[in-house]
Amino acid sequence: MSRRSGKRKGFTLIELLVVIAIIALLMALLLPAVQKVREAANKMLCASNLRQLGIASHNYHNDYLRLPAGAWGPPNPPGFFGYTTVNDAGQIYELLPYIEQDNLYRSFVSTSGVPAANFPPFGGPGPMVPKMNPWWNHSSNLFWAQTRMKMLVCPSDTTYETVINGAFILLYTDPPTGSLWGLYYSGATGNALGRTNYTGVMGCLGDWPSAPYNAYPGIFLAKIGSEVSLGQITVQDGTSNTLMYGEGLGGRGVGVRDFAWSWMAGTMCTAWGLGSPQNSQWYMFSSRHPAVVQFAFGDCSTRGLRRGTTQTQVFQWGSPFGASDYGLLQQIAGRKDGMNLNTATILD
Repeated sequence: MSRRSGKRKGFTLIELLVVIAIIALLMALLLPAVQKVREAANKMLCASNLRQLGIASHNYHNDYLRLPAGAWGPPNPPGFFGYTTVNDAGQIYELLPYIEQDNLYRSFVSTSGVPAANFPPFGGPGPMVPKMNPWWNHSSNLFWAQTRMKMLVCPSDTTYETVINGAFILLYTDPPTGSLWGLYYSGATGNALGRTNYTGVMGCLGDWPSAPYNAYPGIFLAKIGSEVSLGQITVQDGTSNTLMYGEGLGGRGVGVRDFAWSWMAGTMCTAWGLGSPQNSQWYMFSSRHPAVVQFAFGDCSTRGLRRGTTQTQVFQWGSPFGASDYGLLQQIAGRKDGMNLNTATILD
């Protein structure tokens, strides 16, 4: 018999540690690139969602020769929007048939239980809109309002995390009280409601009567009779120059979330600028995208708007806003301000 001898093959401990260190280093180098690619994909999907809402509004216009109102409320809201006598359904509810949710649209009922399609429209030709007195007073409506729709959620946001205060079911400006108002549902019901990161743009402060805000009404005002046509926007500021839909976190983006937007709420204004996760509030458009908040314009194109100094209100009361970042934001949020300042500094 013969005996074979030789060296044992394998890694030493030092060699193994070196290999692990190299792998860890490569992962550290690749992770930011992977995250960047993931965010780019999320941003594209978010832009697509906004574009779909714009297309839905255009299709609505094809049927009724006007765009939908921002919310279905009274022409002149008395104090708290007259919420005991009108339905107060937000605009996305009106667009449900145009985003392949016609069955959901017809599931909502009035407080007397009559299907929505059996109600006549408010003020002239238009879609069948239920007078729900208001919608949240009916348990069936609260059930259907819990429907979750993927196209209403930005993939970069944790939209459905628990909120400590509640989800907004109505958003509107109220000139008599000098405020932007929000009515929200708290507790388990508020957390159960279907949410959205997207809503229509009402301009600087909607139909606010006082200067300088009254120069910047947006496309979607929260009252019946405020509907405009694409033709009006075209000859005023131009559809490609006017914001139609924007994204928002609906509340704080850092720490425990305080609020969220339900998709049954109305539209939002731009008076408080654009927020980031670190400084977002329920009353502003905001996002988790780096540097920008995305919007769909009146022609359904989508662009990111740089936050810049839009939260700094550089103006004198009663005077135009000027060429600050804040002023440029209000220019493109308004549909008939007539301003033509170069907005390239805030457009991504």
